[in-house]
Amino acid sequence: MLRNKKRGSIRLILTTALTFLAVAGLSSISISSAHAEKFRLTMQNMFSLNHPISLAVNQMAADLKKESNGRINIQVLPSGALVKGPSIFESVSMGSIDMGTTCSCYHGGILPVAATSFALPGDPRGVQEIINFIQKDEVLDFLRKAYAGKGVFFGAPLVMDGYTIVSKKPINTWEDLKKMKVRASGSIAKTLKKMDIPTVFIPFSEIYVALSRGTIDAEISGNHAESFLAKTYEVAKYQTTPEISGAQNCEVIINQDRWNELPDDLKTMFEKAFKNCSAKVAQLFEAENKAVKDKMEGKGAQFTALPKDVMDRWTRTAVKMWSEEFTKDPLSAQYIELVKKDLKSLGYNL
Repeated sequence: MLRNKKRGSIRLILTTALTFLAVAGLSSISISSAHAEKFRLTMQNMFSLNHPISLAVNQMAADLKKESNGRINIQVLPSGALVKGPSIFESVSMGSIDMGTTCSCYHGGILPVAATSFALPGDPRGVQEIINFIQKDEVLDFLRKAYAGKGVFFGAPLVMDGYTIVSKKPINTWEDLKKMKVRASGSIAKTLKKMDIPTVFIPFSEIYVALSRGTIDAEISGNHAESFLAKTYEVAKYQTTPEISGAQNCEVIINQDRWNELPDDLKTMFEKAFKNCSAKVAQLFEAENKAVKDKMEGKGAQFTALPKDVMDRWTRTAVKMWSEEFTKDPLSAQYIELVKKDLKSLGYNL
C-alpha cells in the first residue's frame, strides 16, 4: 500500500514537471516566433527611377532588410505601378497599399495642413534648416498626430530645394514679371494672384509643350534639378535664383494600422532608417544641383538673380498671406505658429 502511494506521488511529480517543461517550451517557441515574425510591405513610389528620392527609398528598403535580418521586406514599386502620385496618400490611408512616397501638396484636400507645410512661399529657410525643423520632437509629434487622424503614419520628410522661376525672358524688374503669364499652382499661385500677376494651371507633363508654343511665358513647378530632369531649360533658358519658396516637403508614409503592428525593435529600426533616408535625399539633391547647373549652362541656360526689390516684395506678400490664408484651418494655424517660432530661433526677422 505504502509502496503504491509512493509510486503515485512520483508519477504526479514527474507529470507536473513534464507539463511545466512542455508549457515553458511552447512559450519559448511562441516568443521566438513572434520575435522572428516577418513583415512584407508594399511601397508605391511616385518618383521617376532616376529621381534622388527613388534612389534614397530603394537604399532605405535594402538597409532595413539587412539590419532586420530579413524581417522587414519592402517592395518599392515604380511610379504609377498601382496608383498615381495624387492617390497615394488616400490609398495608404485605406490600407490598399502599405507605404508610399508622396508630396504633401497632393493631399491638401484631405488634410489641409499638409498643403500648408509644403514649400511655404517666401520661407527663407533652406533644405537642412527645414529638415531640422520637421525632425524636432514638437513638430514631428504634431505632424504625426495630424496624419494619424487620417489613418496614416508620417514617417519622414523627404526635402528638396524650393521652387524657382523658369522663364523664356529674363526678369530684371517687377514689371517684367507682371507682363508674364506664369504656370503655377497652390500657394505659389495664390501669392502671385495677390501681386496681380496672371497665372494659369497646366499639368506638369504639359509644361514643356506650353513653354515651347508660347502658351505660357514662365513656369514654377520645382527646383533647378527638376527643371533639368524635365528639360524645360531647352525651351525656357532663364533659371532664376534664389528660390521663391521654402524647401519642398515630400514624405514617406505608412498605413497607421500596419505601423502599429510592428514590434518596438522594428519601429526603432524604421526610425533610424527614416532619418538616414531624409539625409540621403538632401545629399543627393545637393550633388545633383551642382552637376545640373554646369550641364544646363553648357546647353545655353542662364542663371539670373531676381532683383532685391522683387524678392523683398515677394517675401512680404507671401508672409502676410500665411496669416490671411493658412490660419483658416486650425491645424494649419498651429503649423504656421511652429514655423514662426523656428524662424525667430534662427534669427530671421520677417
